[in-house]
Amino acid sequence: MQLDKTAIAITQRNLDEILDLSLSVLRRYGAKLLIVAFLGALPFAIINALLLSSRTISGGYVLDTYDRAVFLFWMAALVYVESPLAMAPVTMVLGNMMFGIASTKGELRSTMRKQWFPIVWIMSILRGVIPLMTLIFLVEFVSYDRSFATGIGTFWICLLLVIVFLVRGFRPFTPEILLLERCPWYARKKRGGNDEPTKSTITHTQRSARIHQNGGELLLTTILVGMVAFFFLGVLIVSSITLVGSVAGAWSWGWWMDWFLYPLALWIVAFWGTIVRFLIYMNMRIRGEGWELELKLKAEARRFLEAKERHLV
Repeated sequence: MQLDKTAIAITQRNLDEILDLSLSVLRRYGAKLLIVAFLGALPFAIINALLLSSRTISGGYVLDTYDRAVFLFWMAALVYVESPLAMAPVTMVLGNMMFGIASTKGELRSTMRKQWFPIVWIMSILRGVIPLMTLIFLVEFVSYDRSFATGIGTFWICLLLVIVFLVRGFRPFTPEILLLERCPWYARKKRGGNDEPTKSTITHTQRSARIHQNGGELLLTTILVGMVAFFFLGVLIVSSITLVGSVAGAWSWGWWMDWFLYPLALWIVAFWGTIVRFLIYMNMRIRGEGWELELKLKAEARRFLEAKERHLV
């Protein structure tokens, strides 16, 4: 591994350059990343379909305008909230690809297992995945008055989305901190009876406060990227409708759009957004921490030690 010879050049970029670079990454590494993204998104896609299944099955799949709008909005909300957790394997593979390291299933599982508590607590609970699933489950399967529960549920979903958007806007790099830098949730104590934590250990909270210092700028970047993502989503949806209409002659929005093409478009945008977030994370480290200089110094130090060992041998 050559720290100063990375797959993606370590240099500071503007947002438009990052967006362009994300498409280059897709073109070059898309095949490998798509497989990982599919495996990460598939369990959540199945859960989402089960959560929203009663809305269509109970009505014999006859949706009016209001019910379809609710269905599509809730599906989009689920994918948006779940995407950082579902695309966690993509984040880890991207980090390894940067330095030419081949990602193995064992390594990915090991990282997830070691970081299971912060992944569950921060990425699943505090960032709304489990609360949103629970809320939709209560509305769809527990409530007695479906129409009233739908209105109340939509209100709480909107409120939850605003909170999640602000949290992710000001603190977007939690997946990278937990899965790439592997910062623990808390400073572990030394073994052997010493109750003092290791001084060199940087916890997730400490690392997050350091890398997210420019919260306002990160929020603005999140808004701009979200606008581009919304445009991409519209392009994918129109392309899907055109494809189905041209091939099958069905130009109306049917069940195939609700259950297959629309969720697929959402997950494609979530996949692309994960790549963009990773590139912005790199850019923030380069600008705020001089990451490119750090990597060069570490690379030279490693070469010096290797040369010294060869000389001694």
